[in-house]
Amino acid sequence: MAYNLKIYESLNILCVEDDESIRTVYDAMFSLVFKNIYLAENGKEGLKIFQKEKIDMVLTDYSMPIMDGLEMSRQIREIDATIPIIMITAIENINMLRDAIDIRITSFIKKPISSQSIFDTLEFVAKSVLAERLLVQLQKEKLLYGEYQENLTYEKETKIIKNDVVEERFLNFDCEVFFQPRDTLSGDSYSIRKVDEERYFAFIVDGMGKGISASVTAMMCCAYTNHIVNEIMLTKELFSLSLLIQRVIKFLAPNLLEYEVVSASFLLFDGEKNELEYAMFSMPAMLYVSKEDKSVHKLKSNNPPLSACTNSVNSNKILLSNIDKFLFFSDGVNENMLKESKDTYAKFLNNDFFESANLKEFEAKRVNRIEEQEDDVTYIYLKNGEK
Repeated sequence: MAYNLKIYESLNILCVEDDESIRTVYDAMFSLVFKNIYLAENGKEGLKIFQKEKIDMVLTDYSMPIMDGLEMSRQIREIDATIPIIMITAIENINMLRDAIDIRITSFIKKPISSQSIFDTLEFVAKSVLAERLLVQLQKEKLLYGEYQENLTYEKETKIIKNDVVEERFLNFDCEVFFQPRDTLSGDSYSIRKVDEERYFAFIVDGMGKGISASVTAMMCCAYTNHIVNEIMLTKELFSLSLLIQRVIKFLAPNLLEYEVVSASFLLFDGEKNELEYAMFSMPAMLYVSKEDKSVHKLKSNNPPLSACTNSVNSNKILLSNIDKFLFFSDGVNENMLKESKDTYAKFLNNDFFESANLKEFEAKRVNRIEEQEDDVTYIYLKNGEK
């Protein structure tokens, strides 16, 4: 029978045998076909070699002094649960065979042995080792490729995001932004744009659902919104929040899936008029602290979520002069479960925001209370910096 000896070229074999003449035969047979052959005269010595060297398969006699092949195999299994172990034995004791099966001996060769019986068994085992190695390599390459693609996607996400805030400040507000996707692919995106010396535009979008679809929608919406802002600034066209949103809707509608909706906040800070104009589409209520009564107030969404059927826009305005600080956020901030109860973080959101002097303090409180981050988290924290 012809054997494919090339399959052994990349494999290392450990042969454990107390009979010196048989070890000499192994050395002569295997040294020409295996990458490396390691020889041991008992189980204790074989175990030491296994612990030290990279072994792909083990060929062992059962009956040996000091440590037999079964005990060595049991200890090898504690180190490596899958390595093929071939046992050579003349014993047909049912208890020994049961023990060998319990520790998952791969195959048996009955004495007296022949080169044919050895190579018949070795070829089957070698093919399984190579197949497993190929599978592991393919899985590794797949994971590396997936990680590479995810890193590119995240890089693209952060490139689409635009932040024109100079020295982390606009108008009278110190501006801090927290953006943390749950996975590499984020269903959230945001931008902060300087329209002119007196006006700033802020935008947060939350693609509903999870995974690639939500991420594509969020990036598409953010990229097109930034495109419109760039175009307005380039042509020096009068910036109108409602007209900007109408253009976004016109672009977005034919690109959404039939039942897909998008949550978003469009915010225009006007320093000349000292007011904030906002249009929120099914976003969590934004929070602000009033200088006058030193308490937290809510500005609720004034529009249903964006969809292919959206045909009208409502906007409202609020004076900025009486605002100490703002918090605009996606629902990933307030919907995480708490560590010690079945409530969500919404239970503590207002109080933590009120007591926090900056984003760092607020985020520390939030993370300390929640069990885990269950969604993408994006928020803009504005603090009035007037002396």
